Amino acid sequence: MTPTLTKTLRGTLRSVPGALSLVVLAIITAAALLAPVLGLPDPAEMEFALYQPPSAEHWLGTDNFGRDIFARVVWGARVALMVAIGAALLSILIGSVLGAVAGYFGGWVDGLLSRVFDIFLLIPTFFLILLIVALFGASLPLTIIAIALTTWPRSARLMRSQVLTLKSRVYVQAALAAGAPHWLVILRHVIPNGIAPIITDGTILMGMAILTEAGLSFLGLGDQNLVSWGGMIFEGQRHLRLAPWMSIAPGVALLLLVASLNLLGDSITFAMNPQLRTRGGAPKKRPTVAPPANEPAATTDTPILEVEDLRLVYSVGARRIAAVDGVSFTLRRGEALGIVGESGCGKSSLGSALLQTMPNNAALTGGTIRYDGRAIVLDGKGVVEKGRARIDALRWTRIATIFQSAMNALNPVTTVRRQMTDALRLHRPGITRAEATARIGEVFGLIGIPRSRMNAYPHQLSGGMRQRAMIALSLILEPELVIADEPTTALDMLIQDQILGEIADLRARLNLSLILVSHDMGAVAESCDVVAVMYAGRIVEIAPTRQIFDNPAHPYTRTLIGALPSLTGPLEELESLPATDSAAVAAAQGCRFAHACPAATDLCRAKVPPAVPLGDGHISECHYATSFAAEPREVRA
Repeated sequence: MTPTLTKTLRGTLRSVPGALSLVVLAIITAAALLAPVLGLPDPAEMEFALYQPPSAEHWLGTDNFGRDIFARVVWGARVALMVAIGAALLSILIGSVLGAVAGYFGGWVDGLLSRVFDIFLLIPTFFLILLIVALFGASLPLTIIAIALTTWPRSARLMRSQVLTLKSRVYVQAALAAGAPHWLVILRHVIPNGIAPIITDGTILMGMAILTEAGLSFLGLGDQNLVSWGGMIFEGQRHLRLAPWMSIAPGVALLLLVASLNLLGDSITFAMNPQLRTRGGAPKKRPTVAPPANEPAATTDTPILEVEDLRLVYSVGARRIAAVDGVSFTLRRGEALGIVGESGCGKSSLGSALLQTMPNNAALTGGTIRYDGRAIVLDGKGVVEKGRARIDALRWTRIATIFQSAMNALNPVTTVRRQMTDALRLHRPGITRAEATARIGEVFGLIGIPRSRMNAYPHQLSGGMRQRAMIALSLILEPELVIADEPTTALDMLIQDQILGEIADLRARLNLSLILVSHDMGAVAESCDVVAVMYAGRIVEIAPTRQIFDNPAHPYTRTLIGALPSLTGPLEELESLPATDSAAVAAAQGCRFAHACPAATDLCRAKVPPAVPLGDGHISECHYATSFAAEPREVRA
């Protein structure tokens, strides 16, 4: 068993839902396996005791032929489990092998197999199964094969995406260098390390197989010689008035088994992705581990970026909108700062101001930006003696960015390799083609993108791979500071977690400073040392991550944290804010959050709150910051 599988299994057993689902599955499996020796009545034996309600003699009653329903439910579990295990294993086997081959060899093999995957995914699964059963007859083995033949592309696509990253790992390259044949590398090094996500999908496949077999039996297309829960439900629905227990018993059994499989799949997902189990978005405490001797310390006290009273205004017709209004903060070397807030609060505008990439209708009206002690912007303008050249020289070489949407940020008609080569030649005019290719390959290896994808166009890459290419482009010139503007937008949760994990890993390995702009409090909690909360163009609170989640000192911060749903606790109403008029908020005489703050007083509405220092770098712009900080936030279960 691989370390990933071992860790996943332990995490699943530690969770209450995971342990509960395993107990239910163990009971059903034990009953199914022991059915022949439990001394149960023959499930096919007919008696004259028709429609008997549940009793001591017949625990779940009898059906319209006098057959014992409890015995039929237990024997039906054997059929359900055989279909689930057989179809899932066959589907995963076919899908994993074909997906691994497609991802490993790439090129025309990947293109051909990917088209096959897509064609099978377009075919309605249940109708194809109906066609197979109708043509070749109803039998349990045929049902298992039919289900597997219509579900394997799920596993194939998932395994392919895993292999595209795994095949560039050092241990795979070492095995090939040692002379191992490709088939052995795939079976021993690639599939075992990429199988963990397939297990989660396997529980879903098992549930689908059980429901499909039950549906076929309900329609009369199942094996009539076997006891099936679907067939029992079909028979029971015709006798609901006389014997409702005929349908209830197999229906409850079907529900328990499928729900347990789905719950097990969720528990495995949580075990594989700890961020999903974070309570209220707060980061979990981790043991402090000393960095290896060959790695630099995470942060130093030397500031790499200093921002003082920065102001940015958009001109829209005759209106002037202050998107950034008096923002100040300091970022140390090796530190990760998360800037979080609702849409329209000015966080992305702040990022563009730091890089001087604002649109034409935006202008800095004040403030200072210093990089490594030298002024980039002074009093809202580029430094006169160096002008635009200093900013252009710093951009990408010292300060880089990861844009919000890689599909929009990358040129759709140019290969990824060409775009990276252009960046290298622009900032390193003497670089040769071979040197550029070597550098691109080095960065691709660092990110985990196969070198074979260098010549791919953006549309030929998956969403996660495209975002990795964007990260590679930001690192191509070895910057010291990376500004990531919502780098996981439009990606699914699993890929988001992978991308954020890779950014954190790169930050540690390359000693990068990071500014992560996001609306996701959970992502910021997992990735950043310091969190700055923005509202209406201002940073209303800034503090070390643990402190801002445990003791938020601004009511807006508390509302953001309270709006995070808990995936493991009881259902409860989340906190929300009323709709706001940005112009009215900007024109407010006092605190800009006063209109929505449940604790607002006349003082809040009349006077702008000061920046209240609370110690350890914790600052809050609230008249009652001290009181809020002294009141620990209640964490939902």
